[in-house]
Amino acid sequence: MTRLPISKIKSPSGALAEIERVNINIANQLPVSSWLDAELADTLLAYHPVSVQKVSRHYEVVSGFRAFHAVSALLDPEASISVGITDAHESDLVRGALFELISHSLMHCPEAVDAKERVYRQLKELSITLRNTHGIKVPKSLSTRNLKALMGLEERRITYSRKRKSELQRIMESA
Repeated sequence: MTRLPISKIKSPSGALAEIERVNINIANQLPVSSWLDAELADTLLAYHPVSVQKVSRHYEVVSGFRAFHAVSALLDPEASISVGITDAHESDLVRGALFELISHSLMHCPEAVDAKERVYRQLKELSITLRNTHGIKVPKSLSTRNLKALMGLEERRITYSRKRKSELQRIMESA
């Protein structure tokens, strides 16, 4: 493990950024300071390690997104944290981060049906974005249809709420 200042570590770009976004959205939204103090940051990182890759003058997080965001919200940007530096290929990193997200979502699946649906919608949207924008296909065993069954939602018809357009938006679109 190497110690790096938080200010030198950034969020990833590309497909990893999409996975990170969903990872953070699915996570519990309690303020970090309500459940973690600075003395426990190293303990959190020991059990949930953060891996980074070097990108020009900084490093990008490639796994351990939740732990990194929790620690960076708590500590000073110049504080150093323990990270693992990897030089794996991007496809391996994306595959690993996607597996980490989906497996964590399935292992810690919420009990409430509406919460399960929210997680399912986000994973489905991520799957579509990865396929259409980055050309990455989710393994068939973790496809959206199989995820729906794994989450116990196979009998539910999941709808997406549509946002109503204001009168001004309709006028602007027709012009």
